[in-house]
Amino acid sequence: MKTDKRFKILAVDDNPKNIQVIGNVLRKANYSVGFATDGQQALDILEETTDYDLIMLDVNMPRLNGYDTCRSIRKNPKTKDIPIIFLTAHTDSDSIVTGFNAGGHDYISKPFNTEELLARVNTHIELKYSKDKLREVNKWLEERVQERTLELKQANLMLQNANKELNALDEAKTDFLRIISHEINTPLNGIIGFTTLLKDQLQDSDLFNWIHYLEISAIRLERFAKTSLLLTELRTTQRSLNSSNLNISEIIDYAKSALNNTIAEKSIKLQISTPNNVPIVRGNEFLLQTCFESILDNAIKYSETGSQVEIKVSKTESSTLCEFIDNGKGFSERALENKFKLFAPGADPVDKDSGLQLALAKLIMTAHDGEIDIKNNHTKGSTVTLVFPSA
Repeated sequence: MKTDKRFKILAVDDNPKNIQVIGNVLRKANYSVGFATDGQQALDILEETTDYDLIMLDVNMPRLNGYDTCRSIRKNPKTKDIPIIFLTAHTDSDSIVTGFNAGGHDYISKPFNTEELLARVNTHIELKYSKDKLREVNKWLEERVQERTLELKQANLMLQNANKELNALDEAKTDFLRIISHEINTPLNGIIGFTTLLKDQLQDSDLFNWIHYLEISAIRLERFAKTSLLLTELRTTQRSLNSSNLNISEIIDYAKSALNNTIAEKSIKLQISTPNNVPIVRGNEFLLQTCFESILDNAIKYSETGSQVEIKVSKTESSTLCEFIDNGKGFSERALENKFKLFAPGADPVDKDSGLQLALAKLIMTAHDGEIDIKNNHTKGSTVTLVFPSA
């Protein structure tokens, strides 16, 4: 036991010679020794100071014997943990048991052997020291646990407050988009209605085409506003998709029909290949139509005039694949690094529109538990692949 502490021992005996011998032995062993000549005096001393590390207690004493003194020491919360060694000439079993039952830790028979006395004292001092250290460590650990528990409670409260704020922001964002969508859709409906009337009245082909392009643009902008609102609601709320079983060929036909003018303008040769048993996918019809239209529009936009765009549908045991293959310039390295990111920093001007369309397609596929991947072809152009789980 390595420590700089000088341990204190209280020796209680009504025989001055015994006290003198005990004091000499213990002082030589570098113990600090206090004395009392009877049990009551010992209790009085312990009322004033309780920093003793061991009590050596005679059994037969005037006023208050050793057993009763021991019982009183054990009743006092301040002294109950101090080890007690009885000094007794009674070595019969009954006396020894009485001493242990009173709260004693050990006993030394009189006349005592100094080596035995020191050995027993050292043992109980070491035990007391170890228990005190263990108690200190436990107390320190309990304090750290309490501090950590308080920190966790505070962190949890902060997290709850942050979640409330985030939920409030999500609700505010959704409400804002609803307002914006409404404010966009209202004039767009008017524009679409008037362009339809103008087309019915106009005979001039050039002006008719301009009005038609205006109508198509307004319809696409209207669909984009509806898509953005629906996707925002899906991401920020627990709203579920309004899904149904959809024929993938019909979704492709919708995208082709929506882009007929663009296809004709660039003289794009659109090749569509599907298996005999046309796959069924499960999803939201409006969102999947928007997704297919965005990807096909992107493929046509960056393809050369007169080139070919292929839509290839295939099926595996666990999924349905739809590939959009073009012969355009392909994606830049920066675009591939930032694929599916909305408004990626430093994007090439030519990639900005495609990035937005692919990011929109990614959100839609994620909402359908599907996947989307893009890659440049070995020779020319790129391929965008949609993967749907089996319906």
